[in-house]
Amino acid sequence: MRSLLLLRVPSRILLAAAAAMLIGLAPMGTASAYTQKTLHSFCANNNCVDGDDPLAGLLMDASGNLYGTTETGGKYDKGAVFKLVPNANKTKYTEHVLHSFCAQAGCAGGSYPSYGSLITDVDGNIYGTAGGGGKFGGGVVFKLKPLANGWGYGVIHSFCHNTNCTDGSEPDYGLAYAGQAAGAFWDETSPLFGTTTVGGANNMGAVYKLAPTGSGWSFQVIHSYSSGFHGGDLLVDSSGNLFGTTLLGGANSGGTIYRLTAGTWGETTLHNFCAEANCADGWEPSGRLLMDAAGNLFGTTGGGGAGAHCTADHGCGVVFERTANGKFKVLYDFCSRSNCRDGLDPSAGVIMDASGNLLGTSYEGGTGSGGTAFSLSRSNNWAETVLYNFCSALNCADGAGPVAPLIMDASGNLFGTGATGGANGDYGTVFELKP
Repeated sequence: MRSLLLLRVPSRILLAAAAAMLIGLAPMGTASAYTQKTLHSFCANNNCVDGDDPLAGLLMDASGNLYGTTETGGKYDKGAVFKLVPNANKTKYTEHVLHSFCAQAGCAGGSYPSYGSLITDVDGNIYGTAGGGGKFGGGVVFKLKPLANGWGYGVIHSFCHNTNCTDGSEPDYGLAYAGQAAGAFWDETSPLFGTTTVGGANNMGAVYKLAPTGSGWSFQVIHSYSSGFHGGDLLVDSSGNLFGTTLLGGANSGGTIYRLTAGTWGETTLHNFCAEANCADGWEPSGRLLMDAAGNLFGTTGGGGAGAHCTADHGCGVVFERTANGKFKVLYDFCSRSNCRDGLDPSAGVIMDASGNLLGTSYEGGTGSGGTAFSLSRSNNWAETVLYNFCSALNCADGAGPVAPLIMDASGNLFGTGATGGANGDYGTVFELKP
């Protein structure tokens, strides 16, 4: 497994994972605002050929099928792409493995799919990234095409084909495109954008652009990180500008928010985290940024903040806003309640409902100590409500440790993945939360 997992998930999260699962040996939850249903518990098959460790978020197609990846498991234990198909009443989901990574010698087709969600185009093809393997060992961008009998798999780009990996290496986050934030499927003509966590001109990671040419794909590095580094998922606005965060680096070594201007790709740093005493403004931002209609940006940090009951060395995380006119403010400090019943380590970013409320997950905390799903009310000064406490079931059969963003269907139901827990042991779940 790639060592980069240690960077993607802050070390305090990894150290607490085993403890959280031990605490979850008995049901500890209380009544929740949402009703939870486990749609799939991984490692249901021998040798986890159905997947293990679902660290990425989900993709939903127009028929309500869910797609995702697991970082390990699959036929070769190097990860898998899966599909969950609901029955007519959506009371039961059946899992199908579309691809198991490392099917080729030397993992030329990639291995260990990324922590970013898959995307789909208007014809139903699926695209994603894998941080390992590939022709040059630096990871791949891949495409899955539905066929009459199964799915065809192909590599669009293999990283580290340049000396010293100046084209980037380890693309551990997903792909972004214009219209994605509004819920549109990719149009198959506009560029795709992504990041690598290492490589580039300074070996601090890079931002790349992939564009279909008719007969293939063109690839271009449009930015190499030099201050903030370990860039995550990207957001493309209506003008084609790119917005993102770096987990590390920046003026205060706490990560950054940045913008790349469309066309020139010049970088502007919008915020350096840890600018306040004790990193009260947040530390280690992660998850894709969210932009509302007014151009305000919202996101999460796994650390920092001023939670009154936080005992972590670098804080317990925040939800933040960076307004269109440049003002930065913390909307919520996690571990503001005793025993961190409101959650801690919200590393996945947030989504917004039709009323402008923010919804997200925390990796730890809650009454079940397996993390939470939460909402922040725009009309009530961003007051937090815990929607569900994970690890509320015996042996964490309901899942635990969500590190990926939620998605929402037209009825307001939420879907996501738990990195750990499940009915088969500590292998992860796909869940649904109904209001």
